[in-house]
Amino acid sequence: MKLTISTHDDQRMAVIQEAVKQFRKENPDVSVVLELVPNKAELIRRLTSGEGPDIVEWEGTNMGQCLDAGILSDLREFIQRDKVDMGNYFPCIAQSVESNGRIGALPVMTETLGVFYNKRHFEEAGLPYPQDGWTWEDFMDTARKLTIRDERGNVIRHGAFTSFGYMLYVEPVVWNYGGSFLSEDGVELEGYLNHPSTIEGFRQYLSLIDEDVSPRMGVGQDSWIACFIHEKMSMYLDANWAIKPMSIEQKEKFGVVGFPGGKEHPKSNIFQVYGYGISTTCRNRELAWAFLRKLALPGEGVDKLWTVLNLAANQKTAEQSGHKADAMYAVFYKELQYGRDGAYQYPNFIPAFHHNETFDRLIHAENVEQVLQEAVRRTPKITPFDFKAQSWW
Repeated sequence: MKLTISTHDDQRMAVIQEAVKQFRKENPDVSVVLELVPNKAELIRRLTSGEGPDIVEWEGTNMGQCLDAGILSDLREFIQRDKVDMGNYFPCIAQSVESNGRIGALPVMTETLGVFYNKRHFEEAGLPYPQDGWTWEDFMDTARKLTIRDERGNVIRHGAFTSFGYMLYVEPVVWNYGGSFLSEDGVELEGYLNHPSTIEGFRQYLSLIDEDVSPRMGVGQDSWIACFIHEKMSMYLDANWAIKPMSIEQKEKFGVVGFPGGKEHPKSNIFQVYGYGISTTCRNRELAWAFLRKLALPGEGVDKLWTVLNLAANQKTAEQSGHKADAMYAVFYKELQYGRDGAYQYPNFIPAFHHNETFDRLIHAENVEQVLQEAVRRTPKITPFDFKAQSWW
């Protein structure tokens, strides 16, 4: 008997290899082949041509599209038979892998956004540390107060870095102003991307860049997280992955707080989920499910190893691994209660908006409303993504 598994990430490969090692001890007659594919586009090409692996690695929140396209098979029968408690997953994550009663994958890890801050900078400015419940207006006001300029007005230290140029960081600000990039069904841009609330969210986000409170471009040759660690800015908007490169001393020097919410609208925060499913071309689904349990379920094998790479997708794993007890990571686990699917789950949104220089024009201070209206006129709605006919972005 033989199983094939694909990944396009070296770090995930190490966790999968440990799962294979444990699985082979219990199933010595099974041959397990691990494949490192270059990217998601190549994985989709193999799956749609019938050459795909038995175990499919997936990231995103578009499981329904994958089930509809025949890339992933429904795991519901196994989950019900083996009494897998999907209630152990954080609610937004459980919802992200389910579509019309079907479940496309078992999630293993996740990530979401927060704001890191330099404690000393706040103390020197006489400002209290930011607290849960703060708004984007509070964030902007604090960033302005933390920005230091010389006598000519040139910035010595930015008050914040807002990561503009990547839609993931802008979208929750738009949500918290009452706007949205897309309709809930992922089809309509008209009336959403050009809605006054969406336009206002973009304006508020961009205002910090326009005022040079957040840098417009690079700061030296460092990466953005290195710039924050080297104290070139006081606050840093990013996901929980920014914790990993920090030393113990740096973790003591910095704090982290949840993503700023809105004054008049329920708070939302974007998240990403990573998981594994069984392809529709798999010839031995029972065997694949047995391995999937070892790879993904709490207490079955390697579930705690996923917390070395990211947040655990399962609440039980987050607690038993001690990950949730870490002061920094705990903030991000708490943020998952606000998790909401973003526009990136719809691949056709990317060429409709992101690949048409819309972001480049916005970041260079062009008229926000005009740029967004042009984007909507160009593509008022998006069509379902055809996995067989189109390349993944």
